[in-house]
Amino acid sequence: MIKDKDNATLEDVLQPGTHMIAAGYCMYGSSCTLVLSTGNGVNGFTLDPSLGEFILTHPNIKIPNKGKIYSVNEGNARNWDAPTAKYVERCKFPQDGSSPKSLRYIGRSVSVFQLFV
Repeated sequence: MIKDKDNATLEDVLQPGTHMIAAGYCMYGSSCTLVLSTGNGVNGFTLDPSLGEFILTHPNIKIPNKGKIYSVNEGNARNWDAPTAKYVERCKFPQDGSSPKSLRYIGRSVSVFQLFV
């Protein structure tokens, strides 16, 4: 919480994660999606324009241990640091005999937020 709403400080923003009460992000593209955690799992909601409300469409989201898809903007490849370039190279040309990952790039606008006590 901001101590003095008329005079917010950097200290109000830079708080430890132990004070966080919620975090999430909202993506706007072909649909508008809100992903939110309040400390008990992660849930995804999709905007239903006909209702003007977000509907729970992705309950209890989990990240898989290993994925089949990677997503990068290869137009920025010349600006990548060495570890990023190496990772993308391994996605395209795995050395362990596994199948290469599929590339998916979707332009979206993402807004990230955090709420603190």
